[in-house]
Amino acid sequence: MKKLDWNQLREFLETAETGSLSAAARKLGLTQPTLSRQVAAIEQRMGLTMFEQVGKTMALIPGPYT
Repeated sequence: MKKLDWNQLREFLETAETGSLSAAARKLGLTQPTLSRQVAAIEQRMGLTMFEQVGKTMALIPGPYT
């Protein structure tokens, strides 16, 4: 497994804290599609699904990272 970089960890954390890709992207100065791709890449790299869409909210799925 490749190492995650600090930017990816910050993106994961901001998404988890805000519960929204759009809100996290605004805070990080990214576009929502860019952040969405980054989160998908993190999940793929980790081999885990970490978020699920619940209405308009991104909810963390309980796992070893929570």
